Amino acid sequence: MTSETGAMLYSAIAAHAHDRPHATALSRGDRRLTYRELADAADSLALRLGDLAVAPETVVVIDLPVDPETVVAMAAVSKLGAAFTLLEPDLPEARKQLIIEDCLPAALITESGVTRGPRPGSPLDERLVRRTSPAAYIGYTSGSTGVPKGAVIEQAALENHVRGTVDWYGLGPSDKRLFFSSIAFDLALEQICTSMAVGCELAFRDENFVYGGADDFLYHCRRLGVTVLSLPTGVFNGFGAELAEAADHSAPDVRLVMAGGEAPTQAAVAAWARISPTGTRVVNGYGPTETAVVVCYRDLMPGDAIAIGTPLDNIRFRLEPLDAESDATGLVIQGVAVGRGYLGQAASSSAFCMLDGEWSYRTGDVATARSDGGFDLHGRFDAQVKVHGGFRVELGEIVSRLLAVDFVLDAVVVPFDGVSSRLLAAWVRLDKALAPQADTETELVRRLSTTLPEYMVPSRVTVLDEFPLTSRGKVDRAALRELAQSRAGAGAEEDADPADVSEQLRLAWRHVLGSPPPDESASFFAVGGNSIRAIELITQVRDRLGVQLRAAELYRAPRFDALARILTDRRAGIPTAHHTTGTTLVTMRPGGRDRLWVFLPPLSGAVTRYAAMSRMLPAGDTVWAMETPPELSGKGMATLADGLAQVLLAQGADRFGSICVSGFSLGGVFGYEVARRLHDSCDAVRALLIDPPDPGAHRVSAYDAFDIFVRVGWSIPTPAQQFIDADGGFDLAAVAVAAKDAGTLARDADQQEIVDAWAVYESNARILDGWVLSRPDGLHVRLLQGDTGGEIDYSRRGPTTVAGHGDRPWMRGRAIGQWRDILSDDGVDRLPVDHFALLESPNDELVRDWLAARARL
Repeated sequence: MTSETGAMLYSAIAAHAHDRPHATALSRGDRRLTYRELADAADSLALRLGDLAVAPETVVVIDLPVDPETVVAMAAVSKLGAAFTLLEPDLPEARKQLIIEDCLPAALITESGVTRGPRPGSPLDERLVRRTSPAAYIGYTSGSTGVPKGAVIEQAALENHVRGTVDWYGLGPSDKRLFFSSIAFDLALEQICTSMAVGCELAFRDENFVYGGADDFLYHCRRLGVTVLSLPTGVFNGFGAELAEAADHSAPDVRLVMAGGEAPTQAAVAAWARISPTGTRVVNGYGPTETAVVVCYRDLMPGDAIAIGTPLDNIRFRLEPLDAESDATGLVIQGVAVGRGYLGQAASSSAFCMLDGEWSYRTGDVATARSDGGFDLHGRFDAQVKVHGGFRVELGEIVSRLLAVDFVLDAVVVPFDGVSSRLLAAWVRLDKALAPQADTETELVRRLSTTLPEYMVPSRVTVLDEFPLTSRGKVDRAALRELAQSRAGAGAEEDADPADVSEQLRLAWRHVLGSPPPDESASFFAVGGNSIRAIELITQVRDRLGVQLRAAELYRAPRFDALARILTDRRAGIPTAHHTTGTTLVTMRPGGRDRLWVFLPPLSGAVTRYAAMSRMLPAGDTVWAMETPPELSGKGMATLADGLAQVLLAQGADRFGSICVSGFSLGGVFGYEVARRLHDSCDAVRALLIDPPDPGAHRVSAYDAFDIFVRVGWSIPTPAQQFIDADGGFDLAAVAVAAKDAGTLARDADQQEIVDAWAVYESNARILDGWVLSRPDGLHVRLLQGDTGGEIDYSRRGPTTVAGHGDRPWMRGRAIGQWRDILSDDGVDRLPVDHFALLESPNDELVRDWLAARARL
């Protein structure tokens, strides 16, 4: 595969560019890059790298978002015969700098462009002995000294892996692969290099690839026509557990699924094997970072014991006795796949050695040979552990980071079993004179997150006065591991109320992250959550509560309290925000007769916009919300306000001691008009309006409303213009598909839900046309303006939050437009939060405080 024009990756791309120039090489959403375009882009980038003296045995660090540009950069480095190091975009800057200082690159490729390395080092083959060929890449793994270790892998090793994988998979140009892994994980190279070698299409996930579980994931695989999948084992096992529960999941085009990183479960293997009607090959891959990606494969059949296979061509396995007192043997890899060794301070590691005259790598895995030629793995005999579906971690590196904190005296890190992969727990002793008085554990997790990749940050850190000791006086790691496991287990579930949403969410959270949320405002991603754990949490929520938490909702509202509200609504049958219920008046919360809250419909017309607020208002208050009834749609403000007021009076609104009428955005204008009409019959009425627009300057056209409907109402990232046909009509069927892709419309929902919602948007958009506000005539009116000052900018999409706001974050505002004509500035407050984020957590708490305060005046 190599040639005089460059190393394997570029050579393969150049050959396809010549033979099949218009074939798609890379895709992301609607973007396509042909092999010709990919080769041209790589050629251009290679010229710039050449000017920086990039050549064989030099290093280029690639720090780019995970998309086709990453492959362009890899191909450009390959053309010059140099080695690359891939950095995960979300890697803490401190760790990126450690890697750069270790590999001493000649150049850096970032979003800002191509730059010379800060301190280019000597050629790699002067730092480590060349074994077979020039260096291809450097793979970094955890280091026990606190510094990541970089293993140098040669081009012949990578080429041997690609050739063996292509043969094992039967991969060809008609296949389509999905890129699905961390860019710095070995599986990234397996997916990229094999796809480019055979000339098939590699699809990257775009913003529409939103999944909340196996069903959504397979939906996107079907949509894209994916035929071959390579998945981290944590994802493979997590989705497999979900697939095992139902027989109707399918992805007919997927013919092969590979799990890589650690051992898959038998149940997951059986579930994945049946996702295609004709059967799907399930493959187990094994290979440490110190060798070229995957060194052996094994086809797994349902019911098979989980084992690894025989090595690929030009690779040999050797079993080495571990000690004279036991029969345990360690797995040693020999042959072309073995890397040169580690760069920097780790270069002298005894893991790389000469055995019987052959360069070898001691894996640290305990193994035995099988009669069928495969090998069984029995754990490790060193301090390394695999976590989160395959990431290999030196516990000593985490310990060293904890000991670097000035108030930590001692630290121990132990692994324990999570839902579908292993997690980490840390235990520390503190210098109490230096340690913070509160939230010490949270502070330690935060500090670790600034220096370690997310998979190395313990799920929790626990402070102990003394560590438990064995009879010989050593730290009892087994006791700590048992304690971590018991905390992650189901011990507290016996007393949990299965109907209590918060309790069940708390248990799901603890089951996934190893500990419950530290407080109600804890963010899932701030305390150890990541994309893999998000899948696990969604699965746990579904199993415990029988409702679906969508991935888009988790990423948009990751706080515990916000998630609890979403799930409470769903269990109560209240649809997602912006979906209409078809009911004019809905009791959001029953209560006493002292005070009634009435919320009028925003542009969406949906009462669900006020679901969270209804639970946050003072206990004992009754809360109603209203939607635009079909018989009043599009008939103008006066008719609508008269009709809504009549409904309220017919339902007995006048029996309450006081009535607070409110509404967000357009609902604020509705609320003002309805409150004026109620005031004729009830003296104790207040209008508390949340960022209402100026009716005189804010007549929303149907196209403006459609843009809000698509981008705000359904969180669809695609520009709304793409759903408008040549005749100016709106393609609601396409909107329904996009909403499902965005995770805001249930996968099994009918298109009618979109049709009904749009009917409300469109009719409400015409309400303000020509409307002039009348004076309040004694009605008590207060306005809360958002950051846009009532003149809503639909190009803005928040969210913004108020930091350090204290007890009264709002300030004095200024009436605008028609509101200035009927109100003084004394009736206006201002909250520096984007209009579209006002009712989103945690800003809704600030709005709640304003409503409660103004209701008392």
